[in-house]
Amino acid sequence: MPFLVDGDNLLGTWPDRRRTDDERRGLAFELARFAANSRRRVVVAFDGGPPCGLEPGLDVYYSGFGRTADELILARLRREVQPREWIVVTSDRALGDRCRFLGARVERSDRFRKRLLEPTRGEKPEREEDVDYWLGQFEPD
Repeated sequence: MPFLVDGDNLLGTWPDRRRTDDERRGLAFELARFAANSRRRVVVAFDGGPPCGLEPGLDVYYSGFGRTADELILARLRREVQPREWIVVTSDRALGDRCRFLGARVERSDRFRKRLLEPTRGEKPEREEDVDYWLGQFEPD
């Protein structure tokens, strides 16, 4: 299932992070890494205009002025043929209720933040001895 992230809300629940352009860029890159590692689509919506130099290869949207990220998220869900296939990441109760009404699932920002902080579990060996072992297994005789 893809994620639709309320970016400013997620940043607001993170200790020692602010809603600055640098923090938004950093979060976008973290979400891109998470999307690649989990092989799931991640779309993030922020309030306001975009900071310069943000091209992480992820679906990043900005509401512009006179519109909110919440409105972007709701409009996105209304356009979806299967809104039930989306998980909206927000701790905003009103937004969460509206997303549920449209059929989406909702995950609180603090829980999703824990997903981002979990170490990635890949197939690569974790210790140097493991690398030596597997190289020995696959080296030609």
